[in-house]
Amino acid sequence: MKSQVVGLRVASAIFGLVCLCHVLRLVLGFQILIGSHLFSRGLSLIAVVITGLLSYWLGKLACPRTQPPPP
Repeated sequence: MKSQVVGLRVASAIFGLVCLCHVLRLVLGFQILIGSHLFSRGLSLIAVVITGLLSYWLGKLACPRTQPPPP
């Protein structure tokens, strides 16, 4: 059980870093060019939303609230 929590925390941190990279791309105006295809900033905006939500969701799964035992 402990290894699952560690895995969720690591995945949450990775998605958080990817989200941060996309935010920096939007703010600083970096361009992504793969081959001859230039990727628009709109894709980074979508990636910020998706990776941000995934990071938040996995973080919540890794740290569940403790519920009091039933009476």
